[in-house]
Amino acid sequence: MTNIDYALGPSSVFIYDRLNNKPIEITNDRLNYQSIIEAIKADDEDQVRELLDENQVLNNVSNGRVTVTGNTVLLDGRELHSAEAKKLVDLVSEGATNIDRWFRFIEKLYNNPSYHCREQAYNFIAHTGMPMTENGNLIGYKGVRDDYKDKYSGKFDNSVGQVLRMSRTDVDDNPNNGCSAGFHVGSHNYADSWAGSDGRLMIVEYSPTDIVSVPDESGYGKLRVCEYKVIAESTNRSRLNNGSYGHDSNKTLYIWELIDGLAYGMEPYRIPIDRIQERYPDADTDLILTSIREHSDYLASITFDDGEPSEVILNS
Repeated sequence: MTNIDYALGPSSVFIYDRLNNKPIEITNDRLNYQSIIEAIKADDEDQVRELLDENQVLNNVSNGRVTVTGNTVLLDGRELHSAEAKKLVDLVSEGATNIDRWFRFIEKLYNNPSYHCREQAYNFIAHTGMPMTENGNLIGYKGVRDDYKDKYSGKFDNSVGQVLRMSRTDVDDNPNNGCSAGFHVGSHNYADSWAGSDGRLMIVEYSPTDIVSVPDESGYGKLRVCEYKVIAESTNRSRLNNGSYGHDSNKTLYIWELIDGLAYGMEPYRIPIDRIQERYPDADTDLILTSIREHSDYLASITFDDGEPSEVILNS
């Protein structure tokens, strides 16, 4: 780039704009960080300059529907709650240029029939580690027994793929009642604690339309819904990123969970590389080792056969 110098650090990028004699540091918690990194790699100076304006970034990805005035974020001129704006920022921070899922999320939230439910919902969805699905639903967690049944009654099966629903009128909408009627979905910290050492942590999906109440207790760490779907088990009990569920930023977790499930026999555990690549064809050795390093305490090595990676070996 002719007029921009840069230096990449482990969690930031330092930019020196020689045209304006201006040093700029963009840390990895800024919404434009990932996009700037990609523009730098593409040697696109014009794109880097455009991305330095965070307000313009939001305006561009929303086709002009989202604007920022001071500390206020507006959608079509309507002020967004900070939790709604944070979900948008989480997406853009991951490098998203298509935010249709966020618009679907907003639409579903506004279609919740109860004004009080919508207001309560903000206390819960502000928790970290609860991204959005492509269809605008939200991700949460549920701590269950070792046999996948709910801990309270032992009646409801929470194994992967199950959809649990009840009439909305059967769910307690009073936030002053902590434990009461309805299906409960938790933040990561709440659900992981509820599961305990003898339980399991499940990843569940629910629609903002189906939120009924958010109890005041436990730091708004749980909410009651009338329907949810169990979509995965968090075998290593890790928390997801805040942006989009299914995005590459969560891929290392998915790969590790696959590896953990494939590990067998006495240590050292040996997992065929081709078994991993059946599910994730782009999982090269670097991505596999990163997945293990980020989500476990294992020491990992790769074996080769005729110059091609053959197995990943895990040692405690």
